[in-house]
Amino acid sequence: MNLLFLNSIEVGTYGGMEDWIRLVASGLSQRGHNVTVSGRKNSEFLKRVSAGNTKLRIEELDISGDFNPFTVTAIKKYIDANSIDTVVVNFNKDLRLGGMAARWVGNVRVVWSLGLDITKDNLIHKMLSPKLFDGVIVPSHSLKEQVIASGYVRSEDVRVIPIGIPSVGRTSHREQTRESLGLPKDCTLAVTSGRFVDQKGHRFLIEAAVQIVKVIPNMRFLFLGDGPLQQQHEQLINKLGLQNYFHFAGMLKTVHEALAACDLMIHPSIEEPFGIVLLEAMRARLPIVASRVGGIPEVVSENESAYLVPPQDAAALAESVISLVSDVTKMEQFAATGYDRWNQLFRDDCMIDTVEGYLVGIGNAEKKIG
Repeated sequence: MNLLFLNSIEVGTYGGMEDWIRLVASGLSQRGHNVTVSGRKNSEFLKRVSAGNTKLRIEELDISGDFNPFTVTAIKKYIDANSIDTVVVNFNKDLRLGGMAARWVGNVRVVWSLGLDITKDNLIHKMLSPKLFDGVIVPSHSLKEQVIASGYVRSEDVRVIPIGIPSVGRTSHREQTRESLGLPKDCTLAVTSGRFVDQKGHRFLIEAAVQIVKVIPNMRFLFLGDGPLQQQHEQLINKLGLQNYFHFAGMLKTVHEALAACDLMIHPSIEEPFGIVLLEAMRARLPIVASRVGGIPEVVSENESAYLVPPQDAAALAESVISLVSDVTKMEQFAATGYDRWNQLFRDDCMIDTVEGYLVGIGNAEKKIG
Protein backbone atom coordinates (compact mmCIF):
# COMPACT_ATOMS: atom_id res chain seq x y z
CA MET A 1 0.00 0.00 0.00
CA ASN A 2 0.97 3.63 -0.52
CA LEU A 3 -0.39 5.48 2.50
CA LEU A 4 -0.59 9.12 3.55
CA PHE A 5 -1.35 10.01 7.18
CA LEU A 6 -2.51 13.62 7.59
CA ASN A 7 -2.69 15.35 10.99
CA SER A 8 -3.00 19.12 11.49
CA ILE A 9 -2.35 19.19 15.26
CA GLU A 10 -0.90 22.50 16.47
CA VAL A 11 2.88 22.86 16.38
CA GLY A 12 3.56 22.40 20.10
CA THR A 13 0.94 19.76 20.88
CA TYR A 14 1.32 15.98 20.94
CA GLY A 15 -1.38 13.64 22.22
CA GLY A 16 -2.78 10.14 22.11
CA MET A 17 -3.90 10.07 18.49
CA GLU A 18 -0.59 11.54 17.36
CA ASP A 19 1.09 8.61 19.09
CA TRP A 20 -1.38 6.25 17.41
CA ILE A 21 -0.25 7.59 14.03
CA ARG A 22 3.39 7.22 15.05
CA LEU A 23 2.92 3.59 16.04
CA VAL A 24 0.72 2.56 13.10
CA ALA A 25 2.68 4.44 10.44
CA SER A 26 5.97 3.09 11.76
CA GLY A 27 4.62 -0.46 12.02
CA LEU A 28 3.20 -0.45 8.51
CA SER A 29 6.42 0.98 7.06
CA GLN A 30 8.38 -1.78 8.76
CA ARG A 31 6.12 -4.27 6.98
CA GLY A 32 7.07 -2.90 3.58
CA HIS A 33 4.30 -0.41 2.90
CA ASN A 34 5.21 3.05 1.56
CA VAL A 35 4.09 5.43 4.29
CA THR A 36 4.13 9.23 4.43
CA VAL A 37 3.18 11.25 7.50
CA SER A 38 2.18 14.85 6.90
CA GLY A 39 1.65 17.70 9.35
CA ARG A 40 2.57 21.26 10.19
CA LYS A 41 6.12 22.48 9.67
CA ASN A 42 8.35 22.22 12.75
CA SER A 43 5.61 20.48 14.73
CA GLU A 44 6.28 18.32 17.79
CA PHE A 45 4.15 15.71 16.03
CA LEU A 46 6.45 15.38 13.00
CA LYS A 47 9.57 15.51 15.17
CA ARG A 48 8.41 12.54 17.25
CA VAL A 49 7.07 10.57 14.31
CA SER A 50 10.31 10.87 12.36
CA ALA A 51 12.66 10.17 15.29
CA GLY A 52 14.53 6.92 14.73
CA ASN A 53 12.50 5.80 11.70
CA THR A 54 14.29 6.27 8.40
CA LYS A 55 11.67 4.33 6.42
CA LEU A 56 8.91 6.89 6.98
CA ARG A 57 8.53 9.79 4.60
CA ILE A 58 7.75 13.16 6.18
CA GLU A 59 5.84 15.85 4.30
CA GLU A 60 5.60 19.30 5.91
CA LEU A 61 2.60 21.44 4.99
CA ASP A 62 1.48 25.03 5.44
CA ILE A 63 -1.92 24.33 7.00
CA SER A 64 -4.41 27.15 7.52
CA GLY A 65 -8.11 27.28 6.64
CA ASP A 66 -10.26 24.16 6.30
CA PHE A 67 -10.88 24.78 2.61
CA ASN A 68 -7.54 26.41 1.73
CA PRO A 69 -7.13 25.73 -2.02
CA PHE A 70 -3.33 25.93 -1.81
CA THR A 71 -3.18 23.22 0.87
CA VAL A 72 -5.67 21.03 -0.98
CA THR A 73 -3.64 21.46 -4.18
CA ALA A 74 -0.38 20.60 -2.40
CA ILE A 75 -1.91 17.41 -0.97
CA LYS A 76 -3.40 16.52 -4.35
CA LYS A 77 -0.02 16.92 -6.06
CA TYR A 78 1.63 14.71 -3.41
CA ILE A 79 -1.04 12.02 -3.84
CA ASP A 80 -0.54 12.06 -7.60
CA ALA A 81 3.28 12.08 -7.50
CA ASN A 82 3.49 9.21 -4.99
CA SER A 83 0.58 7.06 -6.22
CA ILE A 84 -1.13 7.26 -2.82
CA ASP A 85 -4.05 4.84 -2.65
CA THR A 86 -5.31 5.59 0.90
CA VAL A 87 -5.31 8.78 2.96
CA VAL A 88 -5.80 8.45 6.74
CA VAL A 89 -7.02 11.68 8.34
CA ASN A 90 -7.65 12.79 11.92
CA PHE A 91 -9.31 16.16 12.58
CA ASN A 92 -12.30 17.68 10.77
CA LYS A 93 -9.84 20.00 9.06
CA ASP A 94 -7.82 17.00 7.88
CA LEU A 95 -10.95 15.29 6.57
CA ARG A 96 -11.84 18.31 4.45
CA LEU A 97 -8.33 19.05 3.21
CA GLY A 98 -7.27 15.45 2.62
CA GLY A 99 -10.75 14.32 1.59
CA MET A 100 -11.16 16.98 -1.07
CA ALA A 101 -7.67 16.32 -2.42
CA ALA A 102 -8.39 12.59 -2.60
CA ARG A 103 -11.72 13.10 -4.30
CA TRP A 104 -10.04 15.46 -6.77
CA VAL A 105 -7.56 12.74 -7.72
CA GLY A 106 -10.28 10.13 -8.01
CA ASN A 107 -9.69 6.51 -7.03
CA VAL A 108 -8.17 7.20 -3.58
CA ARG A 109 -9.75 5.93 -0.36
CA VAL A 110 -10.10 8.15 2.72
CA VAL A 111 -10.18 6.71 6.26
CA TRP A 112 -11.17 8.94 9.16
CA SER A 113 -9.37 7.86 12.33
CA LEU A 114 -11.08 9.30 15.41
CA GLY A 115 -9.73 9.33 18.94
CA LEU A 116 -12.70 11.31 20.24
CA ASP A 117 -16.08 12.45 18.96
CA ILE A 118 -15.41 15.54 16.85
CA THR A 119 -18.44 15.17 14.61
CA LYS A 120 -20.18 18.52 14.27
CA ASP A 121 -23.91 19.11 14.24
CA ASN A 122 -24.19 21.65 11.46
CA LEU A 123 -25.30 21.62 7.85
CA ILE A 124 -21.82 21.75 6.26
CA HIS A 125 -20.63 18.74 8.23
CA LYS A 126 -23.80 16.75 7.67
CA MET A 127 -23.78 17.36 3.93
CA LEU A 128 -20.04 17.33 3.14
CA SER A 129 -18.35 14.94 5.59
CA PRO A 130 -20.10 11.72 4.43
CA LYS A 131 -18.90 12.43 0.89
CA LEU A 132 -15.27 12.67 1.97
CA PHE A 133 -14.62 9.40 3.82
CA ASP A 134 -14.88 5.73 2.88
CA GLY A 135 -14.48 4.35 6.40
CA VAL A 136 -14.01 5.34 10.02
CA ILE A 137 -11.74 3.82 12.66
CA VAL A 138 -12.46 4.29 16.38
CA PRO A 139 -10.76 2.63 19.39
CA SER A 140 -13.87 1.73 21.43
CA HIS A 141 -17.51 0.73 21.08
CA SER A 142 -18.41 3.63 23.34
CA LEU A 143 -16.91 6.09 20.87
CA LYS A 144 -18.59 4.31 17.95
CA GLU A 145 -21.98 4.93 19.54
CA GLN A 146 -21.14 8.62 20.00
CA VAL A 147 -19.99 9.01 16.41
CA ILE A 148 -22.98 7.34 14.78
CA ALA A 149 -25.28 9.49 16.95
CA SER A 150 -24.21 12.38 14.70
CA GLY A 151 -26.71 11.05 12.19
CA TYR A 152 -24.36 11.22 9.20
CA VAL A 153 -21.87 8.47 10.06
CA ARG A 154 -23.40 5.06 9.43
CA SER A 155 -22.76 2.19 11.82
CA GLU A 156 -21.58 -0.03 8.96
CA ASP A 157 -18.90 2.52 8.04
CA VAL A 158 -17.28 2.39 11.52
CA ARG A 159 -14.70 -0.21 12.55
CA VAL A 160 -13.67 -0.57 16.20
CA ILE A 161 -9.94 -1.25 16.46
CA PRO A 162 -8.57 -0.99 20.01
CA ILE A 163 -5.31 0.89 20.43
CA GLY A 164 -2.18 -1.10 21.24
CA ILE A 165 1.20 -0.08 22.58
CA PRO A 166 4.62 -1.76 22.29
CA SER A 167 6.47 -3.59 25.01
CA VAL A 168 9.32 -1.79 26.74
CA GLY A 169 12.24 -3.03 28.78
CA ARG A 170 11.62 -3.07 32.50
CA THR A 171 13.67 -0.49 34.33
CA SER A 172 15.28 -1.03 37.71
CA HIS A 173 15.94 2.66 38.26
CA ARG A 174 13.00 3.27 40.58
CA GLU A 175 14.93 5.19 43.23
CA GLN A 176 17.04 7.11 40.71
CA THR A 177 13.94 8.16 38.79
CA ARG A 178 12.23 9.37 41.95
CA GLU A 179 15.34 11.27 42.91
CA SER A 180 15.58 12.90 39.47
CA LEU A 181 11.96 14.02 39.81
CA GLY A 182 12.58 15.42 43.29
CA LEU A 183 10.34 12.87 45.02
CA PRO A 184 10.89 10.95 48.30
CA LYS A 185 12.22 7.46 47.72
CA ASP A 186 9.90 5.87 50.29
CA CYS A 187 6.59 7.59 49.41
CA THR A 188 3.52 5.91 47.92
CA LEU A 189 3.47 7.49 44.48
CA ALA A 190 0.33 7.90 42.37
CA VAL A 191 0.73 9.06 38.78
CA THR A 192 -1.79 10.89 36.60
CA SER A 193 -0.91 11.39 32.95
CA GLY A 194 -2.77 13.68 30.55
CA ARG A 195 -3.19 17.22 29.29
CA PHE A 196 -4.43 19.79 31.76
CA VAL A 197 -7.86 20.31 30.25
CA ASP A 198 -11.33 20.00 31.78
CA GLN A 199 -11.89 16.60 30.15
CA LYS A 200 -9.17 14.96 32.24
CA GLY A 201 -10.71 15.85 35.62
CA HIS A 202 -7.51 16.73 37.48
CA ARG A 203 -9.47 19.08 39.75
CA PHE A 204 -11.39 16.20 41.29
CA LEU A 205 -8.20 14.34 42.13
CA ILE A 206 -6.80 17.46 43.78
CA GLU A 207 -9.97 17.74 45.86
CA ALA A 208 -9.83 14.02 46.69
CA ALA A 209 -6.22 14.38 47.86
CA VAL A 210 -7.40 16.37 50.88
CA GLN A 211 -8.95 13.20 52.29
CA ILE A 212 -6.34 10.79 50.91
CA VAL A 213 -3.35 12.39 52.64
CA LYS A 214 -5.18 12.41 55.98
CA VAL A 215 -5.22 8.61 55.87
CA ILE A 216 -2.01 8.05 53.86
CA PRO A 217 0.32 10.92 54.82
CA ASN A 218 3.24 9.59 52.76
CA MET A 219 1.16 9.73 49.57
CA ARG A 220 2.52 11.81 46.70
CA PHE A 221 0.91 12.69 43.36
CA LEU A 222 2.89 12.94 40.13
CA PHE A 223 1.30 14.86 37.27
CA LEU A 224 2.66 14.15 33.78
CA GLY A 225 1.67 16.46 30.94
CA ASP A 226 1.00 20.09 30.22
CA GLY A 227 -1.90 22.24 29.10
CA PRO A 228 -3.89 25.42 29.61
CA LEU A 229 -5.23 24.57 33.08
CA GLN A 230 -1.89 23.84 34.76
CA GLN A 231 -1.67 27.21 36.51
CA GLN A 232 -5.27 26.91 37.69
CA HIS A 233 -4.54 23.47 39.16
CA GLU A 234 -1.40 24.74 40.88
CA GLN A 235 -3.42 27.55 42.45
CA LEU A 236 -6.02 25.09 43.78
CA ILE A 237 -3.27 22.88 45.22
CA ASN A 238 -1.79 25.87 47.03
CA LYS A 239 -5.21 27.01 48.24
CA LEU A 240 -5.83 23.57 49.78
CA GLY A 241 -2.36 23.45 51.34
CA LEU A 242 -1.32 20.44 49.28
CA GLN A 243 1.80 21.89 47.63
CA ASN A 244 4.08 19.36 49.36
CA TYR A 245 2.10 16.44 47.94
CA PHE A 246 2.00 17.28 44.20
CA HIS A 247 4.77 17.31 41.63
CA PHE A 248 4.43 18.54 38.03
CA ALA A 249 6.92 16.80 35.72
CA GLY A 250 5.79 18.21 32.38
CA MET A 251 5.44 16.31 29.10
CA LEU A 252 8.02 13.51 29.21
CA LYS A 253 9.25 11.55 26.20
CA THR A 254 10.14 8.55 28.39
CA VAL A 255 6.84 8.07 30.21
CA HIS A 256 7.49 4.38 30.87
CA GLU A 257 10.51 5.23 33.03
CA ALA A 258 8.45 7.59 35.16
CA LEU A 259 5.66 5.01 35.50
CA ALA A 260 8.16 2.42 36.67
CA ALA A 261 8.85 4.64 39.67
CA CYS A 262 5.17 4.77 40.65
CA ASP A 263 2.88 2.56 42.73
CA LEU A 264 -0.49 3.18 41.09
CA MET A 265 -2.26 5.27 38.45
CA ILE A 266 -5.23 7.55 39.13
CA HIS A 267 -7.18 8.57 36.03
CA PRO A 268 -10.08 10.89 36.98
CA SER A 269 -11.34 11.74 33.48
CA ILE A 270 -14.75 13.26 32.89
CA GLU A 271 -14.69 12.08 29.26
CA GLU A 272 -12.43 9.37 27.84
CA PRO A 273 -13.12 7.65 24.52
CA PHE A 274 -10.37 5.09 25.21
CA GLY A 275 -7.43 5.91 27.50
CA ILE A 276 -3.97 5.09 26.15
CA VAL A 277 -2.45 6.05 29.50
CA LEU A 278 -4.33 3.12 31.06
CA LEU A 279 -2.52 0.76 28.70
CA GLU A 280 0.77 2.35 29.75
CA ALA A 281 -0.19 1.78 33.38
CA MET A 282 -1.10 -1.87 32.82
CA ARG A 283 2.11 -2.44 30.88
CA ALA A 284 4.03 -0.93 33.83
CA ARG A 285 2.19 -3.26 36.23
CA LEU A 286 0.37 -0.44 38.01
CA PRO A 287 -3.00 -0.95 39.69
CA ILE A 288 -5.55 1.66 38.58
CA VAL A 289 -8.30 3.84 39.98
CA ALA A 290 -10.24 5.54 37.17
CA SER A 291 -13.57 7.07 36.24
CA ARG A 292 -16.30 4.85 34.84
CA VAL A 293 -16.76 6.80 31.61
CA GLY A 294 -16.50 6.30 27.85
CA GLY A 295 -14.22 3.49 26.74
CA ILE A 296 -12.47 3.00 30.09
CA PRO A 297 -14.60 -0.04 31.09
CA GLU A 298 -13.57 -1.63 27.76
CA VAL A 299 -9.87 -1.11 28.50
CA VAL A 300 -9.57 -2.21 32.13
CA SER A 301 -11.17 -5.12 33.93
CA GLU A 302 -13.27 -3.62 36.72
CA ASN A 303 -12.45 -4.95 40.20
CA GLU A 304 -9.74 -7.13 38.70
CA SER A 305 -7.21 -4.61 37.37
CA ALA A 306 -8.91 -1.37 38.38
CA TYR A 307 -11.43 0.26 40.65
CA LEU A 308 -13.86 2.43 38.69
CA VAL A 309 -15.71 5.37 40.25
CA PRO A 310 -18.32 7.87 39.06
CA PRO A 311 -16.80 10.87 37.27
CA GLN A 312 -16.55 14.22 39.06
CA ASP A 313 -16.93 12.51 42.45
CA ALA A 314 -13.95 13.45 44.62
CA ALA A 315 -15.29 11.59 47.65
CA ALA A 316 -15.70 8.29 45.76
CA LEU A 317 -12.28 8.75 44.19
CA ALA A 318 -10.66 9.29 47.58
CA GLU A 319 -12.43 6.28 49.07
CA SER A 320 -11.28 3.93 46.28
CA VAL A 321 -7.68 5.16 46.35
CA ILE A 322 -7.49 4.73 50.12
CA SER A 323 -9.06 1.26 49.89
CA LEU A 324 -6.65 0.11 47.20
CA VAL A 325 -3.46 1.51 48.72
CA SER A 326 -4.39 0.06 52.10
CA ASP A 327 -4.54 -3.46 50.64
CA VAL A 328 -1.13 -4.64 49.45
CA THR A 329 -2.49 -7.97 48.19
CA LYS A 330 -5.13 -6.21 46.11
CA MET A 331 -2.49 -3.86 44.68
CA GLU A 332 -0.39 -6.83 43.57
CA GLN A 333 -3.41 -8.67 42.10
CA PHE A 334 -4.54 -5.63 40.12
CA ALA A 335 -0.99 -5.08 38.85
CA ALA A 336 -0.62 -8.67 37.63
CA THR A 337 -4.08 -8.86 36.04
CA GLY A 338 -3.62 -5.53 34.30
CA TYR A 339 -0.29 -6.57 32.82
CA ASP A 340 -1.75 -9.84 31.52
CA ARG A 341 -4.70 -7.99 30.01
CA TRP A 342 -2.42 -5.56 28.15
CA ASN A 343 -0.20 -8.41 26.97
CA GLN A 344 -3.12 -10.40 25.59
CA LEU A 345 -5.33 -7.66 24.13
CA PHE A 346 -3.55 -4.36 23.69
CA ARG A 347 -0.12 -4.91 22.18
CA ASP A 348 0.89 -2.80 19.21
CA ASP A 349 1.49 -5.77 16.90
CA CYS A 350 -2.13 -6.89 17.34
CA MET A 351 -3.35 -3.36 16.55
CA ILE A 352 -1.14 -3.05 13.46
CA ASP A 353 -2.30 -6.46 12.21
CA THR A 354 -5.92 -5.33 12.42
CA VAL A 355 -5.33 -1.87 10.93
CA GLU A 356 -3.33 -3.38 8.06
CA GLY A 357 -6.08 -5.87 7.27
CA TYR A 358 -8.72 -3.14 7.44
CA LEU A 359 -6.83 -0.77 5.12
CA VAL A 360 -6.15 -3.55 2.61
CA GLY A 361 -9.82 -4.48 2.70
CA ILE A 362 -11.10 -0.95 2.27
CA GLY A 363 -8.65 -0.44 -0.58
CA ASN A 364 -10.10 -3.43 -2.37
CA ALA A 365 -13.72 -2.52 -1.64
CA GLU A 366 -15.96 -0.71 -4.06
CA LYS A 367 -15.45 3.03 -3.68
CA LYS A 368 -18.11 4.77 -1.62
CA ILE A 369 -20.23 7.23 -3.59
CA GLY A 370 -21.70 10.19 -1.70
